[in-house]
Amino acid sequence: MTKEERYISILQFRCKVLQSSGNSYEELFTCVMQQSNPNLIQVKPQGRWGDKKNDGFDPTTGTFYQVYAPEDLSSTEDNAINKLNEDFTGLKAFWPQVGYNVQHFFYVLNDRFKGVPPAVLKNVKAVDNNNPDIEVNVFTAADLQAVFQSLNEVQVMNVVGFVPPADISQLSLNVLHDVIQHIMNSAPAPLDAIIPKKPDMMRKIEFNGLSEAISDRMLVALINVNAIDDYFNNNNNFLRDELRDRFNTYYVEAAHELDNPDEIFTAIYNKALPKSPTKAHADAVMTLMAYYFECCDIFKSPEQ
Repeated sequence: MTKEERYISILQFRCKVLQSSGNSYEELFTCVMQQSNPNLIQVKPQGRWGDKKNDGFDPTTGTFYQVYAPEDLSSTEDNAINKLNEDFTGLKAFWPQVGYNVQHFFYVLNDRFKGVPPAVLKNVKAVDNNNPDIEVNVFTAADLQAVFQSLNEVQVMNVVGFVPPADISQLSLNVLHDVIQHIMNSAPAPLDAIIPKKPDMMRKIEFNGLSEAISDRMLVALINVNAIDDYFNNNNNFLRDELRDRFNTYYVEAAHELDNPDEIFTAIYNKALPKSPTKAHADAVMTLMAYYFECCDIFKSPEQ
């Protein structure tokens, strides 16, 4: 499977996650997990018995999964907490009695890549602490995507179907657009936020001969780089690497044509900007410039 096809398959998978809730998400979860782990047994409800609070398990490792996938997790925190408590209690009471040891319990949540509400995480931690013999944790949409990305080509197509070809240059531009929008939509840094001290970054700025004006703008933009980490943490390393390659290409092209460091920086910045940019777009792109500059993906490192 090519890089382009792999990326398209990830987009197809994410669409399935976003469109799934209830039983449809449980079926998607089971499909992905069984492709990855042939030992996983799916548990189907049976009359008055139900599924005994177990949607699937691996008897070889004692790992059990229970799925909760409402249309909007953030608006159903109380239901999510109550279901965890009820399902874990029921699972623990039944399955060891019929010969299956419970060593790991995952509360599978379709958070639609938005993250799990703090109250739910607090309750999961409490259940874990109260049961030292069982590891209890959440399993989010991002976790399921990580499993999906580990699948081979045939297994991927078993989950998402046919993967059409695509132009990777356009895909990386789409990633850039998505990250810019995410930064723009993220909560601003608090007014009392302090610009982080970055000695290594300052050495790199001096080493590359960038002006004080460029330096000041990047250092201010560092306040918002957490929004970028948040985006990639809820997506995957493939997108992080794809965008890194895009910025590195911009740098190589600019450095080949220009000599002045500020002009090189400005050329990269302008290429990353969308058409008809607003101030919010400009600030978001500057945040990305600071992020990839600090990571040594654009401009030379003093150690080189």
